[in-house]
Amino acid sequence: MNLHVDPRMYMNQSETFNNAVTEANASKEDGLRNAAAEFEAIMVQMMFKSMRSDEPTEGVIETSNAQMIYRDMLDGRIAQELAHRQSMGLGEEIYRQVAALEGDAGVSPE
Repeated sequence: MNLHVDPRMYMNQSETFNNAVTEANASKEDGLRNAAAEFEAIMVQMMFKSMRSDEPTEGVIETSNAQMIYRDMLDGRIAQELAHRQSMGLGEEIYRQVAALEGDAGVSPE
């Protein structure tokens, strides 16, 4: 029985493992950034909802239930676009603080 093990066989596996760890860390960072941006979008949508609640409900034209639902959906979409394209800074601050708690290198919770 031949039990000879060639060490070169395991060299590629360690490189593959290191590449997988690097990709996982990058996807973790992207996931954290997306989660922070989505949280910012939720906060902006809540701000819009609060602003809309101060509008007078009675006017010349009655507001139907469908119009209120559409307005809420529109506000949600606008909030997502604002958070992802023109951030107010809340998402980035959340990212920095959570990344610092996670111990990511190069991120400081200023």
